[in-house]
Amino acid sequence: MKSLRLLALSCCAAMALCAPASASEPAEVWRGTVGTLPVALSLNQGSGDEVYGQYFYFKHLRDLELQGKRDDKGLHLQVLDRKGATTERWELSAKGDALEGQWRAGKRSLPVRLQRVDIASLRAGRDGERYRRAGDDASAFDALRVSELALEKSKTQQFQGHQLQWWREPRTGMELFTVESGVDQPARGRVNTILKQRLWRSAVDALQCTSAPESDFDQTVTPRLLDRRFLSLSLMTSYYCGGAHPDFGDSPLTIDVRSGRELALEDVLWLGKGAPPRSAGRGDYDSPGYKRLSEYRQSTLVPWTIKTLTRLHPAEMAKPKDEEGCDYSDPDVWGTSIWYLTAEGLYLGPYFARVARACEYPEWSLVPWKQVEAHPGPALK
Repeated sequence: MKSLRLLALSCCAAMALCAPASASEPAEVWRGTVGTLPVALSLNQGSGDEVYGQYFYFKHLRDLELQGKRDDKGLHLQVLDRKGATTERWELSAKGDALEGQWRAGKRSLPVRLQRVDIASLRAGRDGERYRRAGDDASAFDALRVSELALEKSKTQQFQGHQLQWWREPRTGMELFTVESGVDQPARGRVNTILKQRLWRSAVDALQCTSAPESDFDQTVTPRLLDRRFLSLSLMTSYYCGGAHPDFGDSPLTIDVRSGRELALEDVLWLGKGAPPRSAGRGDYDSPGYKRLSEYRQSTLVPWTIKTLTRLHPAEMAKPKDEEGCDYSDPDVWGTSIWYLTAEGLYLGPYFARVARACEYPEWSLVPWKQVEAHPGPALK
């Protein structure tokens, strides 16, 4: 899915160094000091004795990538520059519940002491709200980073009869709004919790991305619909996190205002029978729910999308006369569509390979509410 491309931002700078982690083995997260400087460190177990991860100084909150190995003497880690030269070495061993050792860079050497992070205890403590900002499913490493950030009020905006209060995270420049009027207080609380969590996660993505040299991360948020049922918005991100090319993509968010729940496309438009299948969660592509969802989209949603858009927009959906044209009749470009809601209906956006990226985000690919409501998902019933 298009949104998966943006979800990958959190490790984009580390792709060259990272081996796949087992889903059953969450990262070890440690917090402590290098010399007198507070740091947080995250480590994953690779194949054999290999380990990899990243750490940040609380002063900067940007990642430095680590790789190395674990043996009976402890952890042996290093930081490499873009040319593969070692710039730092860590030698750590267990001392009770702590990790202790030395950090070395050139002729400099500093003592290291780290304690394992118990994120459940932090979230349950007196300052627990700081560690819950990005949601309880955020990693302990990200929760520590977000705990150091703050928001400041920005502009206010009137949108479709509602007042929006915009918020800005000053260290990254990420912005998003909360709903301040036009929705009853309990619903506002549920909706605004989701919105602020997304803002915090955007800030984390920005910090992780801009850890790479000469990197850049910019996000534009556009409200699309806010009524008694739904809040829908676009989060268009342009980024360069190192590597061969910059990239961009929209990662929209749609919330059921009444239940305060983030919605999937099948909650709004459902062409199947019974209850829509559900994915088990982000990254769980082997779950039965995800497999059923993928099969439904390819066998049912994609043909319906092409048939419906061809009827509504025949000229735009016609097969191009040459290879340089945008082929919106190709089923492959609709299987991973982005979507959001507008006052006019449901926007479905295609996804093209990089060489045809200019074909993405056409303004015309909208399905009117009449056609959507003929196939209502649970949120429309």
